[in-house]
Amino acid sequence: MPPESDAKHPQWTEKDQAYMKQYIEAHPDNRMAWYLLGKQYERSGEQGKANYCYNQAGEIYKAFENVPLPSETVEEWAKKREEQEKLRRSRRSLVRLILFVLLFFIMIGAIPGGQASAPSWPMKAAGEQAPSDKRVGKSKAAAISNGESNEAAQQAFLVPASDDGAYAAAVKRVFGTSVDGEWKKYLVNIPTYDSWWLWSHSLHAILQAESSEEMNHIMVTPLQDPKCNCGEEQEQASSFVSGWIQASEQRLVAKSALTAMVRRHGTSPNEWGKLAKGYPSNVVSGTSTEVETAYDSVYKQYKDGVQGKKADPKAAKEHALKRVWSDQSDPFREPLRIVVDKKRHRLAVVSGNIIVRNYKVGLGGKRTPEGRFQITEKVVDPNGSSTGDFGSRGMTLSDSLYAIHGTNEPDSIGKDRSLGCIRMLREDVEELFDMVPIGTEVSIGTDLLPEQPIVPDTEKRYRLDLTPKQDNPKKIYRWLD
Repeated sequence: MPPESDAKHPQWTEKDQAYMKQYIEAHPDNRMAWYLLGKQYERSGEQGKANYCYNQAGEIYKAFENVPLPSETVEEWAKKREEQEKLRRSRRSLVRLILFVLLFFIMIGAIPGGQASAPSWPMKAAGEQAPSDKRVGKSKAAAISNGESNEAAQQAFLVPASDDGAYAAAVKRVFGTSVDGEWKKYLVNIPTYDSWWLWSHSLHAILQAESSEEMNHIMVTPLQDPKCNCGEEQEQASSFVSGWIQASEQRLVAKSALTAMVRRHGTSPNEWGKLAKGYPSNVVSGTSTEVETAYDSVYKQYKDGVQGKKADPKAAKEHALKRVWSDQSDPFREPLRIVVDKKRHRLAVVSGNIIVRNYKVGLGGKRTPEGRFQITEKVVDPNGSSTGDFGSRGMTLSDSLYAIHGTNEPDSIGKDRSLGCIRMLREDVEELFDMVPIGTEVSIGTDLLPEQPIVPDTEKRYRLDLTPKQDNPKKIYRWLD
């Protein structure tokens, strides 16, 4: 749809206007093109020219601006309002019209850095006949050049809330996919806080794009439109997104463990189970069918990236890791790390700018050091039982006396009562223990995170089947509690 505020979008360039003028000269009956040229003139402050274009756009202008044409009176508009309402209630007409506008709007440079270009294959607006243009092959080539493929029948892409530019870029990415084959792609809305994206198990799809090879077009359904009459599509989207969220977390954990092993030891085993051993070789805490499957896929992708690059083995491994993390099918593009905010008493598990979890923790005020650390040891029941001072799990920071651990004083969470360590509730520290491998980076600072907790319901917590013998009976831990 047209932008609500020009402040969120770049100004139209002379190149954009020249392109639209040429297009209208070749297609003088295209009312959508007249409407878009009018928007350009309006943003440039040339209202007279804009009004002329809007008058040529006719019903297209009315449909999107919801006001009479500049040449009409209010009374004349009222007579045609009923016809306009019927058009809006028509789902097929509405979604095709929205699709047409979005695609054209993006292609003429609404996205920052974008250049004016014609669509690589034709779309049809409401009431028009299916296109017979034979340029479909060109769209397939464009899709390949953009890094897209049709390997996955369904995919989802994160879109930060209230970011029109990111939304437009995501739509352009979806439209850049060839219509060859049948697929569904979803845009999933994710809330934000400053520069953070806030992951959760309650994310929902806001738009569905579905290819139709037979009809040679892409059908778009705005899933959050109360008038969309798309209950079946909403239910299918909800089911897919729920599974996608859980699968994405499994791959994130698998990729993070592989990355930690390669960067610490120069290699990683070919099976997840070889990472999940007893103490002190418990790089990860346990296993599950889902994470084993995810790791098999990730490891194959990594090995394929290493092969054939023998000149510089270290550079070859980093290149292969970069390839793993650039996978377009995953929302996460960086290994897991931990961020601790002393001001708000929060510990977050993050990947890049996405907060995957945000727990409330207990700290030690000035006694809790700031800086960067690594998890160098993971131990179950560090006091010999789950009810000791350090709870059921502990993770040493950079071989020091500081650690992330549980506590037998749950009322200290959110307060500065420790001698410097980071205290967590049992269910939180056990989930964290299962998610992050040895080698995970830990950053401690002030005013870094939102207060909003990000913790899934009990049944959706990330859990692995714990490997036996992860305790360390040979050592009495004396962390700074």
